Amino acid sequence: MSKKNKEIYSVDRKTGEITNECLHHNNRKRFKADTPFDNSIVPYLIMAFCATVDGVVFYSLFSGISYDSPMMLVVQIAGFLFGFDICPIFLGIQYKRLRQGITKDKFVLIMALVVCGLAFAMNIALRIMTMDLTSPSTVSTSTSYMGTVTQEMTENGIDVTAIALTIFGMGIPVVTSLGSCMISFITYNPMKIKKQRIAEMMEDTRDEVRRFDAILDDYDAEPDFAENLEMEDEAKYQEMQMMHKAQVIGYCDYVRERLKEQLGNPTSNNVLSESVCEAILARLDKELGLLNTQAVTDTPAVAAPAIDVPAEKETKYTTMIPANKATA
Repeated sequence: MSKKNKEIYSVDRKTGEITNECLHHNNRKRFKADTPFDNSIVPYLIMAFCATVDGVVFYSLFSGISYDSPMMLVVQIAGFLFGFDICPIFLGIQYKRLRQGITKDKFVLIMALVVCGLAFAMNIALRIMTMDLTSPSTVSTSTSYMGTVTQEMTENGIDVTAIALTIFGMGIPVVTSLGSCMISFITYNPMKIKKQRIAEMMEDTRDEVRRFDAILDDYDAEPDFAENLEMEDEAKYQEMQMMHKAQVIGYCDYVRERLKEQLGNPTSNNVLSESVCEAILARLDKELGLLNTQAVTDTPAVAAPAIDVPAEKETKYTTMIPANKATA
């Protein structure tokens, strides 16, 4: 549940069910970290700090021995960071899995140890081979009767400063690697993660069982629930049928009235079309009578085939409303 949402229950828009927003609230409190270092973000910050320190140390090494190629410098630093920072993290995680019995595969653990060992050996070899590059040049000063004369003599000897920088360059990556491995081993707890997931799955299962029990209780409270639903559906179906029949009757009645108005106006038709209109009106009278009878009795009826009605001079047409009569 988010901090902004303070509701305990909410309605799901898809299913329309009431869901509990605090379902996993107690489990999160139960598995909450005891110290800030057990928090999920703190170990990543410490590992990022260790990787930054190693990156600066490796930059000081490879910037003095590499060619003027930024791409080559980045590749060299990234390779050492993989051996001194990323592999120790996987080493701690895999060792924790082995200790808790999650896995028995030691291949990943051995490969991580091999990679870390090769990185350590390469770093020590490069530091020893480039020790003279970190030695500063010495300056000698001689005094004579004519004045003070300064003479610069570059010596390639290795002094204490170069030895200290070499030891620092070899020791700091080892310390940061051991720190990353220790932090990943302490903070990563697969059994705790698995236990929390199982607890959340159990809560979800209990909620589903509660929902199904509520549905079964509804069925038990009303035994004829399915029959009532079928009766309601049948009643709605009959209502829709009656509504469509009423619409058809209304349309036919409207056409019938328009034809009667046309026959009542001598200037709107001729002698040839008058017999056709009278035949249509006779057919509409029969169809309307059948539709009215079917709508009232709700029994299927078969319409009689259309028969040409001979034209007569005087015919009375009766609509659905008894008071509405016209003579053509």
